[in-house]
Amino acid sequence: MIKASHIGSKSELIYYDGNCVSQALINLPPESVIRQACYIFFQNFQKRRIKNPTLYFLSLLNSTNQIKKAMENSIPDGYTGEFYIIQCCKDEDISDVISIETYEERLALSKNSIFSIE
Repeated sequence: MIKASHIGSKSELIYYDGNCVSQALINLPPESVIRQACYIFFQNFQKRRIKNPTLYFLSLLNSTNQIKKAMENSIPDGYTGEFYIIQCCKDEDISDVISIETYEERLALSKNSIFSIE
């Protein structure tokens, strides 16, 4: 978590450089959703419907295919307060087991799976 009194530029926090993708969120999704978003982002990159990579990652983190809804959890220009930086890279290998704790978490994972099908 980062607490900011002033954000210089969102482009410093939100980026895709071909190897890593980063997004800034006001509310943190469950770890399972973050890990799934990273996996789908890099495995499904050429088949994605949303052409902007950072918006695509934002939509996966928020388990929606609606940009407007995903943007509600993004940090707005001039935002001051706490937010989370989510970053994942293509070559990361995460294999530890995690548990899915709530129905909402399971639903978010299911939505991402459905949205990622072409």
